[in-house]
Amino acid sequence: MLPQRFNLGVQLVIGLLPVSYGIIVVAALPNTWQWALAIGLAMLVLLVVCSSLDYPIQTIWPVFPAAFLILACTAILLQGAFDRLPLTRQPGELIAMFFVALLYLGWGIRATWKAYSAFA
Repeated sequence: MLPQRFNLGVQLVIGLLPVSYGIIVVAALPNTWQWALAIGLAMLVLLVVCSSLDYPIQTIWPVFPAAFLILACTAILLQGAFDRLPLTRQPGELIAMFFVALLYLGWGIRATWKAYSAFA
């Protein structure tokens, strides 16, 4: 079994992939600062909610990149700025990124489930 620190490092690096894509998407929007502020506030609310529920950050870490990716893709969807997508400039790219975000959410839910079932 891998050491705990190595496992956390791998989770952090894998979690930064959708965050970097989301940053590129938000930076390409016409009103970047407005969307960056809105997404930042939503992420702060998510952090406060998770902290109030006493979830450890190690288990819910994948939820944050997923939420960031969902919010960034939703901003593009609401703007209708598909020509500003970084890879294909097609709406199908958003569907693929929403699917990736759902996979990250599933990872976070599974990690939290496993962490709390170990205590039961």
